[in-house]
Amino acid sequence: MSASEELAEIRRSENDEDFEDPSRYIFESDATAIRTFVREMLMQSIIPTMERHATIWNDQVASRRFGSSSRSSSNSNNVNTSKDGYDPSGFYRADTSEAIMRKLADFAFMLRDWKLAHSTYDLLRSDFSESKAWKYHAATNEMAALSLLLMPQQLTSKSRAETVDQMLESAFYSYNTRCSSPYGATRTLILAQELLRLRGGSSIDDAARWCTRLLESKILGRIGDALVKERLAICYASKPGVGSWSWGSRRRKSAAWSVFAARAWAQQSKHIPAQRCLNEAKRMYETLPHGQGISRFASARETMDSLQRELTEKLEFPAGHDRSIPEDAIDDGIDEESEALTDMRSRRASNLARGGALETAPLHNEEMSKDTNEDIDKEGFE
Repeated sequence: MSASEELAEIRRSENDEDFEDPSRYIFESDATAIRTFVREMLMQSIIPTMERHATIWNDQVASRRFGSSSRSSSNSNNVNTSKDGYDPSGFYRADTSEAIMRKLADFAFMLRDWKLAHSTYDLLRSDFSESKAWKYHAATNEMAALSLLLMPQQLTSKSRAETVDQMLESAFYSYNTRCSSPYGATRTLILAQELLRLRGGSSIDDAARWCTRLLESKILGRIGDALVKERLAICYASKPGVGSWSWGSRRRKSAAWSVFAARAWAQQSKHIPAQRCLNEAKRMYETLPHGQGISRFASARETMDSLQRELTEKLEFPAGHDRSIPEDAIDDGIDEESEALTDMRSRRASNLARGGALETAPLHNEEMSKDTNEDIDKEGFE
């Protein structure tokens, strides 16, 4: 495939949402052999090795911490161990009990033993806090919350507030303030939001709350801000209502956040995702029981109409496309034709003039108006 063909495929994949690449670069027999090899390597080598190491670490290290008979003595010894095991340069040595238990928790998480992973992460939180190892402390809070959300049993609102919310808050604060790691803070809240959304029910409101918290923190860039607004709209749209009137649904909030996402994309001159978000907002408003959408909200309707006009203009006339007649083509009293290679309109006019009378350029140039709307206030959607 040449470079021009590959570039055309990339542009087509960006413009078409349902694009699927049909290209095949290896034989199907080779692809099947690779899949079989990877599957056998996982099932016969990697997973058994991980399970064996997890069992050894659990028996030799973690059992002394989990045992009820020696819990008090091991906790008293653990303070000295954690302080001695933490290197001042910012890491734990590989032979320390904290590092071994962290590997045990990670292996249990990868093996989908959520209960063992959560209990191990929860036990390490206090160790890392006492050692002031804030990156380790933030990571264990993050993983403890995620492993708890991945458990199949339902969580009540009270248990989420007492466990999950505290872990997420501690992880977010440690990442953002103590460690100056906005990437870790963003990852924590995005993963938690998606897992809470999948649980449904009242967890969807908690997921939206954490998304809003991430937006209010102002740690995201322009693209991240637009993406989170788009995910927030999807989060609200996933909450079903009750009864024929869908009481308790969040369709209006979903549509409003879709409009905010469309505005955020449009400000970055990314008109295709902006149009997609705006179409989703219109579709969501049309699904309201009364079917009127925002027809009675003048400010919100004007915001959507102006945004639609702006996107329509940008999509029809991309950036760099000159829609006006060149100034050198305007008649100033001298019949002169421009032969500039870049002026295609003048060249076409010159070619047509050879067969008949000489045509003059128009005396008046009607300039098309351009919508220059600035940021629109959100009060119409509230």
